Amino acid sequence: MALLIIAFSVGFFGSMHCIGMCGGLVSALSMTRPKVWWSGLSAYQFGRVTTYTMLGVISGLIGFSLKQLGSFDQIQLFLTLFAGLIMITFGLNLAGWMPDPFARLGARAIGGLGLVRRIRSAAGKGTPVSWYAIGLANGLLPCGLVYAALGLSVASGGVVEAGSAMLAFGLGTIPAMMAAPALVNLLAANRRSLVMKLLGILVILLGLFTMVRGTSLMHMLHGGGAGHDAATHE
Repeated sequence: MALLIIAFSVGFFGSMHCIGMCGGLVSALSMTRPKVWWSGLSAYQFGRVTTYTMLGVISGLIGFSLKQLGSFDQIQLFLTLFAGLIMITFGLNLAGWMPDPFARLGARAIGGLGLVRRIRSAAGKGTPVSWYAIGLANGLLPCGLVYAALGLSVASGGVVEAGSAMLAFGLGTIPAMMAAPALVNLLAANRRSLVMKLLGILVILLGLFTMVRGTSLMHMLHGGGAGHDAATHE
């Protein structure tokens, strides 16, 4: 449950950043029609969530395989610290205190996946299925938030846990993404900057909490293991 809450929170608080990249695509989709087509936008969102969940299942399989090899505690600690560090980096970018390290990679991925062409095609077809397909491709865009969530998913060591975590992460991003067209127009530059700073601080705190929680769990596991060994020896 703690993993699900963290994953959802990462998606929810960090999704305002997505308006810069993914939100631009959402706005482009919206502008292909005279008014917001909620069925199409919903299909697009759930396409993204589908991809995230599939990535979660894959990461869970990787985590489960690593767990069978033994010494998974060290891997869990590394992945948890990695996820927390990515969150902190992402939060600093969200607050405007450092550049986005994935910006260029994301722009190249948009071109490589042909999302602009797919958007034009979807506009021509105007069916939820075509918008769902765009969402599936959009879920593959390079994003620090996704990498952090995937790190936590692998660290879970279970397929169901990892898939559920990425599902929770994807659902957490939906509110901001659904409101992206309106938010882009409503938030004035100064107000948007303040909101981004507050959200950035929340994501940084979430990253720190993730790192501290992971370290504490490792200490508890090792402490419990040592106590158990001592009791058995006696």
